Amino acid sequence: MDAVIHPQAPDRRWINRAVKAEINLCFTCGSCAVECPVNRATNRLDPRRLVWMANLGLMDELIRLPDIWLCLGCRKCSHVCPMTVKPAALIAFLRWEALREGLFSPELAEERRRLQDRLHRQRAAVVRELLAETAQRRTPQELSQPRIPGASWKPFAVFHDHETGISSCFACGECSNACPVCVDRSVLDPLVLVRGTLLGYARELSVSPGPWVCLQCRSCSSACSHRVQGHLVALALREAAQKTGMVDDAFLQAWKDKERDLWHGYAEAVVQRLEPGLNLTTNTQQTVTTRP
Repeated sequence: MDAVIHPQAPDRRWINRAVKAEINLCFTCGSCAVECPVNRATNRLDPRRLVWMANLGLMDELIRLPDIWLCLGCRKCSHVCPMTVKPAALIAFLRWEALREGLFSPELAEERRRLQDRLHRQRAAVVRELLAETAQRRTPQELSQPRIPGASWKPFAVFHDHETGISSCFACGECSNACPVCVDRSVLDPLVLVRGTLLGYARELSVSPGPWVCLQCRSCSSACSHRVQGHLVALALREAAQKTGMVDDAFLQAWKDKERDLWHGYAEAVVQRLEPGLNLTTNTQQTVTTRP
């Protein structure tokens, strides 16, 4: 038997007033669901579904969903939306309301942050391991050839007809502050990628964890007051590594598989922390899955 949905118009109006997420503009194109890094790996966080539920005013159901705690806060869903809907802002609001109503302890937010930091450190460690294995597969002659043009940043000024603005960087650090993966520089620092490429270290950077753990969320690019496109610099470094043989197909496939496992582990760890406070019913899940 299908679940019955009872839209709550007052709650919808309240959500719209409380958070300027433009949820009424959503036409369910699915861009947010496709680009969300958590959803792509685990299929457990669909920003579009949350926006649908908010449009129906299903506030009580939303604040009890574990989905809202899986979000990394990278805002990739908001950056890719063609209608300027901001699912990330909605999720942040829902978390706050869940805490305000006492559904979860205040320590949960800090614990989730620690799990997120651990995830990114694990991702960086896996990349280092895979890069080391890739280097072992290459001959000494290949390893000694600096085939990525490191002496000049100009090859990285444009990426597939899109200007990166790399020469406009003056090291203010806005990108580092905005990056959700920048837990420390050994993992990823957009400023290091940009400035290092400018200084001629593109070859070294291309075989460091940074370009590979980048989520392509565009937070660094959106935060930059000089319009440097840090996410494009990361993509350009990846492409340079592939074109020059610094990484091979085996590396790319292994990284894809192992990263997926890490995402699943992160999601499971978060949900386990939530279980004492969760009060989900079968009807709530049906409400989500049976909507047109």
